[in-house]
Amino acid sequence: MVLQPDAYLTIPAGGGSAVLGFWSTIDAGRYDDPVDDLSEGGGTSSLNATELNVWAEYGHGLGSRMTGTVGGLIYLFPNESGLTNDVNRTVEVYGKLQLAAPLSPKLAAWYDLDKVNGLYLEGSVSHTVAVSESFPVTLGALGGFSGSQGINDADPAEIANFAGNTFTHLDLSATGVFRLGSVTLSPTVHFLLPNDDFARITKPAVRRDAKAWAGVSLSWSKQLTRPEPASE
Repeated sequence: MVLQPDAYLTIPAGGGSAVLGFWSTIDAGRYDDPVDDLSEGGGTSSLNATELNVWAEYGHGLGSRMTGTVGGLIYLFPNESGLTNDVNRTVEVYGKLQLAAPLSPKLAAWYDLDKVNGLYLEGSVSHTVAVSESFPVTLGALGGFSGSQGINDADPAEIANFAGNTFTHLDLSATGVFRLGSVTLSPTVHFLLPNDDFARITKPAVRRDAKAWAGVSLSWSKQLTRPEPASE
């Protein structure tokens, strides 16, 4: 189990929104079994902050039905052992396009500028159904594609996020939302069908053609400025 706290600030700007954010992942336990455990921190301790991400983006409407977003992301790995460490620290830029249409189609692209030096793409669709008046559930399907983040045959020692440059995985999800004032509780379930060998890894010596995980998010938000008065 991992804990993943995050925080972000949205600022209206130029008819769009600028967002500054911080995200981290923390090993909740000490996962040091060499047979059963995969851990970014290498199982050195419990409550170990293994990854820190700092990001900034700007989103703006592109016509009446499309939104475009551009941003940058810094990956920091404070741990000295495990799957990731300071050798993996890197920087990415990304862009997203989302269409206000049935199934809310979305296309996103990330390009690593440093350690991996390659392109990764995602396409997704989603649809929200009202299970009850106070509990909508969003069903989603997402596919990933490695454009150039696979193993570099010319330099196999270069860090790679995937084994090859191919369709990486299909992620099917269901996420509920329960709101109580400014607090939101969101349980989620994901079923993954990996296609890339790296994506199939489940344990140190185990690869699977299907994986599942579940989690819950607890969030709180507060508007720091007064809403603009409605125009007459």
